[in-house]
Amino acid sequence: MTIRIVFLREGTSDSGIVPHIEAIAANHDLDVSVTDPELDRLPKPPGLAVAAKLRAVLEMGGVYDLIVVHRDADNQGVDARVDEIAAAVAVVTADVPHVPVVPVRMTEAWLLTSEDEVRRVAGNPTGRMPLGLPNLGALERIADPKELLRDALATASGVSGRRLDQVRKRFSQHRRQLLERLDRDGPVARLPSWQHFVTGVEAGLKAACDAGR
Repeated sequence: MTIRIVFLREGTSDSGIVPHIEAIAANHDLDVSVTDPELDRLPKPPGLAVAAKLRAVLEMGGVYDLIVVHRDADNQGVDARVDEIAAAVAVVTADVPHVPVVPVRMTEAWLLTSEDEVRRVAGNPTGRMPLGLPNLGALERIADPKELLRDALATASGVSGRRLDQVRKRFSQHRRQLLERLDRDGPVARLPSWQHFVTGVEAGLKAACDAGR
């Protein structure tokens, strides 16, 4: 059985989460097919509302065994986002299992767990300039991890002037690379939000398998 998964991401560079969903499935010897629809390219993009995204997917004719919804907690809080996702699924696709992926604050908190990767993606792996990254225990309490990641990449690049401007313009690309290259067994595995992501996907895969029997 191939489990058909649709991944509804918050932003374009969040597609880097897909390889991690596939890897979690592979760890359990499960075959999956993950669809990552570019809903923002539709003539009438659905925006960030989860229910609108689900309706757009249905209108495109997709049939899925599992729905994975990524939504940053931002200032709303994890529980509020999880409830928001559950309510949308209950209204639009109640018969399909779903997994909420809700990093505390923002996904960028996950990407700040590896200073070495930040330096590599910034193009200066041997750099030694301090990046000012917080320790692991403080990561999920940072008010704006996205801005911290922007600054860390800029500093790690070791360049200035126009070259620095180019680095800053490539933030989305760098962010996606960091997400794709995130070491699932590295420091991020100790963050509660990552642990919830993994266990949530595992539970969703089990529910999809059970429903398909």
